[in-house]
Amino acid sequence: MKRKTNTSRRGFWIVESAAAIAVIGIGVVALVGSQQAWHVQTVASEKLATGMRLATEIREMSLLLPANDPITGTATWGVEIGETIPLDIDDLDDLDDAIFSASDSSGPIDATGEVIVGMAGWEQQITVHCVNPFDITQNVSDGSSDAIRLEVTVLFDGVETARLPWIAPR
Repeated sequence: MKRKTNTSRRGFWIVESAAAIAVIGIGVVALVGSQQAWHVQTVASEKLATGMRLATEIREMSLLLPANDPITGTATWGVEIGETIPLDIDDLDDLDDAIFSASDSSGPIDATGEVIVGMAGWEQQITVHCVNPFDITQNVSDGSSDAIRLEVTVLFDGVETARLPWIAPR
């Protein structure tokens, strides 16, 4: 007669332990990697949102401005003599080639023309061009058209973060 031997196993084998440690290690590495990717995406989206906010501030300012200077009318394109930017912005073409930067304490500015504090490294660059009303991609000479294309480029530490163009009637 054969006798059955009762062998009971206690604990884990070393191979099982190594496999469990490997599975847990891979899971931890994947979790850390996903956390890092999430953090990078969060920083990038915050910069983009801030850039678009600063561009929108200039657009909102432009909606409040008349197309032509209240005093000189259409006689002058750009900043009129004696005007100081940003204090004396009183028409759309005053924004042509304007730069509002934290580096020189002129900006960035909000829709009311006030400097937004705590925005170190941010800069708003604005260009204003008269365009052909039937082909808004074609620039025409300053002051010669009834359509104006305004474009705000927002930079953070010298790198473009956002760009917002729009058309306004003159």
